[in-house]
Amino acid sequence: MLEPTHLAIGILSRRSPSPYGSIPVSQMKSLRYLVPSSITALALACGVVAAVYGAQGKPVEGSWFVLYATILDRMDGIAARALKATSKFGVWLDSTSDFVAFGIAPGFLLLGASPGGFEPWLAAPMTIYIAGSGIRLVRFSLLEPSKEFRGVPSTLAGGVYAAGINTALSNGATGDDALWLFAGVLSAFGIAMNATWIRYGKVGGQSTRWLNYFGMSVVATCAVFIVIGILPEFVFGASFLVMLIAPIISRLEARPPPAS
Repeated sequence: MLEPTHLAIGILSRRSPSPYGSIPVSQMKSLRYLVPSSITALALACGVVAAVYGAQGKPVEGSWFVLYATILDRMDGIAARALKATSKFGVWLDSTSDFVAFGIAPGFLLLGASPGGFEPWLAAPMTIYIAGSGIRLVRFSLLEPSKEFRGVPSTLAGGVYAAGINTALSNGATGDDALWLFAGVLSAFGIAMNATWIRYGKVGGQSTRWLNYFGMSVVATCAVFIVIGILPEFVFGASFLVMLIAPIISRLEARPPPAS
């Protein structure tokens, strides 16, 4: 807990007394820092709306907001790098947004898919997934910056799950069998997010040029369909395919070149 004297020193020095690092007030007031932070806050709001829809028994509507958050999560990073507006505050805000939009909200989509509302056993898969997302985000925040992710990224896990629930429910997959399937997949994703032996290269970070173009094309196409609100089946299929093949590509690229 901050002492009053420390708070006074922070104010007099015109620096934030945040325990995560001092950020000059002039920096926080700069418009370029406001842009990516606003995008991140909007993604967080989408996560809240998705969770509310799930709690109200409207998982299809909620799933779209999780998918909107995946686009905003990509945009805030692009904006921060383009405007040279990266900061510790932005990093922590982004982690908070990711936890809400891709950690908490998908759990509530499962709740919304239950025909009879909340059932006690649903607490188990929801806890596995939400806790797995939180642990992964904390672990990722403590690691040194890298060109790859260890474990399934929470954005990818949440996006695939939201698109999958949207696709399944929109095509009439209801009842207890579907609910058990949704619960099993959610639990598996919660575990996979912390499987450190699974490696994912970042979009655009592959050494092969055509792979970068292909990855960015898939992301851009999915983003267009999400914004328009059509073809969740394509979004699910494309993102699920990326989830499966990206670790294989990352492992192949990490292999040392053959000796000449």
